[in-house]
Amino acid sequence: MPPHQRPPLDALAFDLGNVLIRVDHLRFCRRLGALAGLAPEMVYTEIFVAGREPDYDAGRLSTGEFHYWLVQRFGVALPFSLFREWWVDLFDPMEGMEDLLARLRGRFPLYLISNTNALHFTDIYRRFPLLRHFRRFILSYQVGSRKPEPAIYQALIRETGVAPERCLFIDDRADFVAAAQEHGLTAWQFTTPGDLCARLSEAGVL
Repeated sequence: MPPHQRPPLDALAFDLGNVLIRVDHLRFCRRLGALAGLAPEMVYTEIFVAGREPDYDAGRLSTGEFHYWLVQRFGVALPFSLFREWWVDLFDPMEGMEDLLARLRGRFPLYLISNTNALHFTDIYRRFPLLRHFRRFILSYQVGSRKPEPAIYQALIRETGVAPERCLFIDDRADFVAAAQEHGLTAWQFTTPGDLCARLSEAGVL
C-alpha cells in the first residue's frame, strides 16, 4: 500500500524472538539430545511441536511442571539448576534493534507481544536493556494465550487503546502476521533490521 494510503499510526507492537533478539532453540536441543541419545531435530519436535512447550508458553504449565514433564518424557537425569542454565541459553542480540527502538520510542508508545515463558522472559529482561523502551508487555504465559490464538491479539488491542489499524504489529512469522491482520491490526513480516528500517522510513514512521 502506498504511504499516502496507509492509516496513520498511533502505536507500534513488536514480537520478541528473531525480531528484537536472536533465538536458537537447537542449543537446548543439542544438549538434551546428547544426554538422551537423540538427534537435536527429534528433540525439537518432541518439545516444541508435539510436546508441552506450547502449554508452558500459554501458562497452562508451571516451570516446575514443565521441567518434570521434560525429565519424564526423555528419561534423563536433568537437575532443575542445569535445566534452567540450558533453557535460558538461547538468546543473542539482534544487531541494530536497540538503536531503532530508541529512535521510535520518542514518537510512539511501544508494546511487546511475545510467545514466551517465565524462565525465558525473566532472563531476557535481565540481559537485554532494549526492553526498557516498551510501555507494556503482552506475554503469552501471563495472558493465557499464544499467537496465533485470538485472545493474545485482543489483549494487545486493549492495551494500546487505539483502533487496531492504527497499531503496527511486526513479527517474523507469516502466520502470526496474517492472524494479526484478521484482527484488524496493520501487520508486517520482519526479515532483517535493515529492511524494517527501510519500510518504516518509506511509511514516514522514521
